[in-house]
Amino acid sequence: MPQKKSTENESAFKNWINEALVRRMAAHIQQHYPSFDSKAFIKVSHELPQLEMKPRMRLICDFLKAHLPADYPKALKLLLKATMKPKSGVEPLKGFDLWAFTEFVQRYGLEHFDESMNALHTLTQKFTAEFAVRPFIIHDQEKTLQQLMLWTQDPSEHVRRWVSEGTRPRLPWGELLRSFIKDPSPALALLEELKFDESLYVRKSVANHLNDITKDHPELVIKTLKRWLKNCPKEHKTKIDWITRHALRTQVKAGNPKALQLLGYHTDADVKLHDLTLAPKTVMTGEHLKLSFSLSSAKNATVVVDYAIHYKKSNGSHSAKVFKLSNKDLKAKERMDFTKKHSFRPVTTRVLYPGAHIVEIFVNGKSLGKASFILK
Repeated sequence: MPQKKSTENESAFKNWINEALVRRMAAHIQQHYPSFDSKAFIKVSHELPQLEMKPRMRLICDFLKAHLPADYPKALKLLLKATMKPKSGVEPLKGFDLWAFTEFVQRYGLEHFDESMNALHTLTQKFTAEFAVRPFIIHDQEKTLQQLMLWTQDPSEHVRRWVSEGTRPRLPWGELLRSFIKDPSPALALLEELKFDESLYVRKSVANHLNDITKDHPELVIKTLKRWLKNCPKEHKTKIDWITRHALRTQVKAGNPKALQLLGYHTDADVKLHDLTLAPKTVMTGEHLKLSFSLSSAKNATVVVDYAIHYKKSNGSHSAKVFKLSNKDLKAKERMDFTKKHSFRPVTTRVLYPGAHIVEIFVNGKSLGKASFILK
């Protein structure tokens, strides 16, 4: 009888947390803590394939907690030593290899603030501590923000970026910071110190942080960006212009007129959609849909053009996802053509269901027209 094919996605990110990683971790820890039970650790890793990502991480952290010294500061020092340059022949721990270490800090280190925050300061320069700092903000917001404010001036761009990323109210994959969702002003004070940062890596986080805030307080972000644009020195203008464009992307897609005006788009433009065409009318999963159309305006207009795919859901309803197309200057009474190929290749972040789907064209956040197609 032929073996049944597994439906498991071998490239799923959770599969990075595997026995090979556990073996590397064991080798590094045992160099500095000879009594560490590497054999038992490796044996526990055999349970990982049956678990999803977060349970895998919890299993590793539970083992570390049980087999490292009971004294948290001592255990933490051992983990930090394990991140240092290893003996020859041992592959170093780096990047996502260290996620379990930051998880260890956030789960067991809340009562050891100084040791934990200094450890996260070290680890974020090797991986990222943006998730791990959030329980500390929730546990003692004032004390944590005081420390993060000092680190807005840190020499490492990784640390400065961490200050912004770790305090985002709606960080993807991260625990919600509900106090900042309600009142983002304490975190905004950190962004004030980072807005002119020389590192694009840091400024990108500032923009993403502001974009988070726009989902609950769009007027506050627009007011803040207006002030930054008005008061910034000439040598920093390009930085604030860049932050403004990226911070307002959600509001632009939503057609917020104040956001569009701040970015120089003509919200009063009389733009017309012509000849919206989809090809093919029936798209096979794994193939592309080509959309074509033209735009015209009665007068010169600067516009942002987006399109939405209304994906069919399992219950037969539709859910729209907006995609960026382009920013253009339309000349009065002239048509401008647009084309876009959209892939329907299966991805882990979206399940594709067969049936009727819809394409919708937006200009400056306003819907100008729709057309349908079939996905098989």
